[in-house]
Amino acid sequence: MDFALTGEQEALRDTAAKYLADGRASAGSGQAWADAVGLGWLDPELGTVELALIAEQLGRAGSPLPWWATVGLAAPALGAAGRPVRRPATLAWAEPGGPDTLAAWIRAADGGAGSVAGGGEARTGAGSAAANGGRTAAGPAAAKGSAHPGPTCVVAADGTVTGHKIRVPHLVDASDVVVAAAGAHGVELRLVDGEHLRPRPVDAGPHGLDATRPVASVELAAVPSVPLVAPDRAADVLALTRRRALALLAAEGVGVAAQALATATGHAASRTQFGRPIGANQAVAHPLAEVYGQVETARSLAYRAAWSVDAESGPAADLAVVTATAAAREAATAACEAAIQTYGGSGFTWEQPLHRWYRRAWWLATFDGTVADFRAELAGLLLDGPGDTR
Repeated sequence: MDFALTGEQEALRDTAAKYLADGRASAGSGQAWADAVGLGWLDPELGTVELALIAEQLGRAGSPLPWWATVGLAAPALGAAGRPVRRPATLAWAEPGGPDTLAAWIRAADGGAGSVAGGGEARTGAGSAAANGGRTAAGPAAAKGSAHPGPTCVVAADGTVTGHKIRVPHLVDASDVVVAAAGAHGVELRLVDGEHLRPRPVDAGPHGLDATRPVASVELAAVPSVPLVAPDRAADVLALTRRRALALLAAEGVGVAAQALATATGHAASRTQFGRPIGANQAVAHPLAEVYGQVETARSLAYRAAWSVDAESGPAADLAVVTATAAAREAATAACEAAIQTYGGSGFTWEQPLHRWYRRAWWLATFDGTVADFRAELAGLLLDGPGDTR
């Protein structure tokens, strides 16, 4: 079996790297989005491996483009409805007091814990609420916990949607918003025009976690919507959405880690003290060598996960994606921290751009659950066996 990238895949990766290297996408402008469309980054024929190669380069560049939210979160539902993906889009799922992870919504759509009827058992990773801003993560294989209410965002008979959504990535940039809501017959995925929404940015400003990956809350008050996915298909589409979104974020984390490592090794090779590069000292070189091993392991796992999303069935894909998620998030934070230490005192200053990648690494580390949550899910998949056959 040939595990190497094809010539077309390498060309796609190299073109993305070349485009992003000159900073044209740094501003997140309308022109940058038009360029992304023109470069074919939203083409429906691209597989998850190709998308992961683009995601890796976007992570390396620290790009603010809402590309991941569009192709990772919104595109599975839009594609299932036969709608083209050309405008910035996102998915709104988390609710205060309701299902707050994609895994919880999958169970709700499947009639399990957190179902539309309410009640049931929620699964929450131990300690995840404290580690994740007071919220709990609900991985499919996490430990069983207390009762979790069903969705509070509902679809009325006239098709309007009412409810409250929180922590929606790139909502301020989105023209199309896919909303997960409870309908008369179960969970539905509905399309809402972004023009009808008034997002409230959270964690915004220069001191927010990551200014290039904005999140917002929104109150939906009888907002017009169009059905995308019927209740009998919602669980499958949400499962695909979770796998693709996490796989692409794993690849993005690899890009963040690779950029931090490259910056650190370059500094270690060029910065001299006492007549020799600081990288000649074991205290500098060994941590970077360890990070290199983490980055390359995470890259292999991320590529494997991206391939698995398209090529394997639910349990095998879940195992690959969860493994890559944990590895990439840890590699990203470790690489950024090692790079900051390599730079010494200057690494902690605003003038040193390493904090941009460190912020993205921490955003990745807390999206839809912590590393501890995903490790618990991985343990469940390995020890208990898969509970879902999607």
